[in-house]
Amino acid sequence: MRYMATIIGGALVGTMVFGIWPEMWKSYGIFGGWLSGFVIIGFAWFLNHWLGVTHNPAGKVWVDQGWAVAAAGIAWTVVRFGAPLYQAAGPLLFIGLGGLLGGVTAYAVKKTTPAFQPPEEGE
Repeated sequence: MRYMATIIGGALVGTMVFGIWPEMWKSYGIFGGWLSGFVIIGFAWFLNHWLGVTHNPAGKVWVDQGWAVAAAGIAWTVVRFGAPLYQAAGPLLFIGLGGLLGGVTAYAVKKTTPAFQPPEEGE
């Protein structure tokens, strides 16, 4: 049941981002884009993380809303504009490389920064 709730929470944020955000931006310009970012992502974060709709195992890193918005964006582009799915390969490759670089950097910072180290016994 937790996985079904995770799927629904992710689908909801992806649908809102690609359903409401573009219309708000078209109607109200930059202010509509900023307002959508604040309201849509804020609401989705509240729903998925604060209320606990998505399943985030303890001690694990999971970027649930990022994956959901990316998947919704690919589906939206393929369905709305008729773009072939293989055209997403280039951006997906760079997204993966960026995530890998970010993960390696975060690991290096965590390993070398004393603030991220667990306290030693007796402290």
